[in-house]
Amino acid sequence: MKPLGLWTLPNAITWYRVAAAVPIILLLVNGSNAALWAALGLMVIAEVSDGVDGWVARRTGQVSAVGKILDPMADSLYRVSVFTAFAANRWMPVWMLIVMAAREIAQAHLRIVAESHIGTMAARWSGKIKAAAQGVSQLGITFLFAFWLLLLVTTALSVWSFLDYVWLIYSARSARKTVQFSKQP
Repeated sequence: MKPLGLWTLPNAITWYRVAAAVPIILLLVNGSNAALWAALGLMVIAEVSDGVDGWVARRTGQVSAVGKILDPMADSLYRVSVFTAFAANRWMPVWMLIVMAAREIAQAHLRIVAESHIGTMAARWSGKIKAAAQGVSQLGITFLFAFWLLLLVTTALSVWSFLDYVWLIYSARSARKTVQFSKQP
């Protein structure tokens, strides 16, 4: 993988999720119908950008170490921001926000540990399923204004995804092999 700068097209698409977090929070907390519809529109674009950035990176040969780190960080920041607005609106219990935020923070630290010991940690299916569940929950809750069961399932998937990553690192370190990791250039 050749070194690429921070400002590639795929990274710019990823940066949208970071930039969209603040206006989405403000719109959700505002709570008017117009604000909720505007938030929903920005959220749909954010969810689409989550799939498009990686596709564009692979398609244009702009896969980079920066992008591999930036993408999951942008996802975490964006999604935790939206869930924080949900908790502020009392659309979800605070304990669910704490579980999901703790998972994202711990996952970021696991990525750092993996990077220093066995290489860049590739995305796992459990993480992709968790991200899809979070996206569906966020869009569904904004559109329906609350759906507790959907949040409960999303919280459980967040925990499962985190445990899957922990198991991967534990297995790889104990077996001294690089399972589903890619090495840095």
